[in-house]
Amino acid sequence: MTDFVDVPGASGARYRFRRATFEDLPVNAGNVLAMTAGKAGPRAVLCATARSLARARPVLGEVLSGRSATLYVRLNMARAVRDAEHADIVAAMEPEVVLADLG
Repeated sequence: MTDFVDVPGASGARYRFRRATFEDLPVNAGNVLAMTAGKAGPRAVLCATARSLARARPVLGEVLSGRSATLYVRLNMARAVRDAEHADIVAAMEPEVVLADLG
């Protein structure tokens, strides 16, 4: 998987996420994706929002336990923007797990 991934929203907008590890999740608010490599390209297994990505670490770790997925984050301080982008991405990518307002 690459260091950055551009994901589509149902609106046609594209959102850029950067790769992260559980250890380096920032305290900032943002959106998080967990992606796996599929035959047809990357596939979202999780899409979430968090008031603090670092504080969301335990929930994310539990949900992704046993999965071979790459974590990506997008910093979004404004809750309205975070929520709107989350809804747009979920509508387009239909991830297995959808979580909102963690940490």
